[in-house]
Amino acid sequence: MNNLQLVGNVCAEKLSLDQSGNARRLFHGRGHTYPGLEHVVVTYYPPFLHIALYAEVEQSALHHLLAVLVDCGHNIEGVVVQHRSGRNTQTEVVMGQVPAQHLVKEDGLSFWIAPTRNQNTGLFLDMGHVRQALQPSMSGAKVLNLFAYTCAFSVSALAHGAQRVVNNDMNANMLNVGRRNHQANNQDLRQVKMLSHNVLKAWKKIRMYGTYDVVIIDPPTNQRGSFVAEKHYAQILKRIPEFAAPGARIIACLNSPFLNADFLVNQMSRWAPACKLQQTFAAHPDFPEAYTDRGLKVLDYQYQP
Repeated sequence: MNNLQLVGNVCAEKLSLDQSGNARRLFHGRGHTYPGLEHVVVTYYPPFLHIALYAEVEQSALHHLLAVLVDCGHNIEGVVVQHRSGRNTQTEVVMGQVPAQHLVKEDGLSFWIAPTRNQNTGLFLDMGHVRQALQPSMSGAKVLNLFAYTCAFSVSALAHGAQRVVNNDMNANMLNVGRRNHQANNQDLRQVKMLSHNVLKAWKKIRMYGTYDVVIIDPPTNQRGSFVAEKHYAQILKRIPEFAAPGARIIACLNSPFLNADFLVNQMSRWAPACKLQQTFAAHPDFPEAYTDRGLKVLDYQYQP
């Protein structure tokens, strides 16, 4: 059995057992739980498959993988392969017809993705279990969603009773997708505020709509010219008393293979000592990590002034 045949078998088994209709990660080689397959990621966006390759693979092996996936019993209507081994990402549709924009489900909610985009598709599924865990905290809450991207946390918050959500992200185009995500779920946009600013320069606007009962901080590790976690995370944490309500739930996230969970713990202890750690989220079941400090870190704090 070649390595990619193993990928196909794992994905086919998961598809055969999955009747949810939700988007999900089928194979997460990046988590190093399958030695020799760290370069392979397969995601299911019903009825399409998205394969990301972080190293070159033999065409014959790739064709065999596609055959296994297409013959797995699910109605796969198209397959996208994203090549990410070089400096420039290239994406190609290798089977069927895959639209540039596609609506998928997560936990009963709808989200727009761009499956053929040469970057992220628009929905970070590895945070799905965190969105689910926050649901009981959302009823009547005012929510601040920093580095909101396409506003998945905002959609989930309103679906579970949030009073208002403020989304901040530098990328206005992604916030526009977020607006479409709210509309796809028939949510009232009057409960949503979109701020397309560098968060480090937007505190006055953010405070205008505070204080907040739930705060999600999910920044990029290194966004050239705007945010570097090692340098700028502290600038967010030390302002928590300015915008967090007493008892607020603070979700601090970091996705860096170079900074471990202790980085966040130490930063919070130094710059926001009134925040008390409640729990550390394990990795999403579809995103297993052999080395937890290399993957996504999500820490759940309570602000206790």
